[in-house]
Amino acid sequence: MFGMLALIIALFGNSSATAAERLWPGAPPDCWLQERITHGGELGDVWRGRSRFSKIKIAKPANVTLSPNQGYYFFVEGGRPQGAVTIYAERDYSIRIEFSELFGLSDVKWVNEKLLFMRPWWGRIVGSDIIYDVEAEKVIYAETIIDSHDAYQQFRESCPLLGCECIKKKAA
Repeated sequence: MFGMLALIIALFGNSSATAAERLWPGAPPDCWLQERITHGGELGDVWRGRSRFSKIKIAKPANVTLSPNQGYYFFVEGGRPQGAVTIYAERDYSIRIEFSELFGLSDVKWVNEKLLFMRPWWGRIVGSDIIYDVEAEKVIYAETIIDSHDAYQQFRESCPLLGCECIKKKAA
């Protein structure tokens, strides 16, 4: 939690345009056409301490999302403050991924026949993008994400006063 607070202060508390530009991938928020989700950041692997993987035996529920190969499926339960994704991949067990300290779970979907994308949110602005390989039974990609809506709004409001680079160029 303190790491998230430090990141927010670093992102929003700096009035220098050149320092702000270094904190954002691509252009700083005063250059954006709209708010966006940014990837990476100092929070690292926040998902690791809040995710538990286990093998369980469970009957197939009525409401599942089939993979493109029609052999695998997943279903989602809960969502706040606990949530779970249960995955069946033609084995005699299912994989259950339980998320704790969860603000919400969105965009759980198949990427292809064997890869599952999940976006658990740990707070209003911090989440993780996770891609799980259901055949290898492992996370193959995970990255922290930041919903930069607040940053976009704050830059739009403060840059005319502070003189951020893109606002200066638009005014000239």
